[in-house]
Amino acid sequence: MLTMVIDRTYKFDRKIKGRNIRECAAGVLVAGLFALVAWNSPNLLARAGNALVAASGVWVIVYLLRFGRAGATPATDCSLADFQQALLRKYDDQIRLLKRVKFWYLLPPYVGLLMASAGIVMANIAKGQPYWPQLIAMVSYSALFAVVWWLNESFAARKLEGRRQRLLEEMQSTAGD
Repeated sequence: MLTMVIDRTYKFDRKIKGRNIRECAAGVLVAGLFALVAWNSPNLLARAGNALVAASGVWVIVYLLRFGRAGATPATDCSLADFQQALLRKYDDQIRLLKRVKFWYLLPPYVGLLMASAGIVMANIAKGQPYWPQLIAMVSYSALFAVVWWLNESFAARKLEGRRQRLLEEMQSTAGD
């Protein structure tokens, strides 16, 4: 049982570390790309919106490095209860992170994209060009953000809550033995 929990703990740590590496790389890419787009934006509102999206990329990196880590893992000579408690804390931390994704991960770039889109719409209207393509883009990224919100807050968090519940059941059964 101890070996199984140790393996599960290390596997969870690797999964979280991999996710954080991918998200940090994406944050760097978003920051660089949107900084470039901000530089070439048609007006101040679009520039500010794109700069906010770029800053959001950096913010995600900072937030993940601060709050997204998997937490401490006990030494391999610790007891089963120590590993179970550590894994339980790791699950709790990641569930909390996923349930707050709308605030730290989605809201900042979404507001920036809305600002940038409004700036582009204003620029298109001033030039006498159609603005409906930008409205389609707004609906598209709104739908994408809603899906990402659902995937994190409902699907992924629920999956971790299930794992957490199974761990609690294992802890109760081993405590009774």
